[in-house]
Amino acid sequence: MMKNEIEKNINQILVSLDFDDYSSLFIEPLVMLASQLEADLCGLFFEDSQLQKIANLPFSREITFPSALIRNLNSDHIAQHIKQNTELLRNTMKELSLLSNVTCSFRTVKGPRIESVLNESNNFELIVLLPEKYSSLKIRRSEILDELINPAILFYDGSRQAQKSTHIIRSLVDSGVLHQLNILTLNHDFEVELNEQIPFDKIDINYRHVDSYEISNIISLLKSQKTGLLVLPLEDKLINQSEEIKKILDVLGCPLLLVR
Repeated sequence: MMKNEIEKNINQILVSLDFDDYSSLFIEPLVMLASQLEADLCGLFFEDSQLQKIANLPFSREITFPSALIRNLNSDHIAQHIKQNTELLRNTMKELSLLSNVTCSFRTVKGPRIESVLNESNNFELIVLLPEKYSSLKIRRSEILDELINPAILFYDGSRQAQKSTHIIRSLVDSGVLHQLNILTLNHDFEVELNEQIPFDKIDINYRHVDSYEISNIISLLKSQKTGLLVLPLEDKLINQSEEIKKILDVLGCPLLLVR
């Protein structure tokens, strides 16, 4: 497949967002990536209806500090909080997309987060899932890329999706935000292919070999090391492995890019 053919196939990017205040930190690098790939960006806001249901239960209480006053949780209050964060994310995406000449859209869905994203992913070539762990991190915007995206992990098996993934990696390298990459491959022959696709003079690259493309293998290999960003080909079997994908996000605690 020629490089231009790969580029033309990355036309739509889908990113999952929730009412976490830190989701907005990831919109800027995603808009930048969409601009470089000349792709449209769609924000899929996940609304957790279970949270509102729990708020209506009689035993639900909220402790506020520093006064430590106890008050009933109110589903209307939760709904208002979610709405405010939705508008914040929507406006942030619109403003940054306008500055970068990126076409963007924004929708709200209900249901289990991973399943909802996978169900909506048919028309998207790149699906971005953000881990919930980031909600507890107090990280400045200027640190978010340098500290969290590096090192990126790329699984390469020579597939069409994997070739698209290398184009995404090149875009991140050219933008100056990615400078460390670990590549997982099934055999040494793929190293020759990648030598022609990734600018080795601009980035530190290390190879590691795995026996097969299994989520459990990847988690086992990576859980003992820092992982800033994980890029995987989205094979058909992964569509039905929402629990496995959730395990990646929970165990590794890094953004996951699934390439169709």
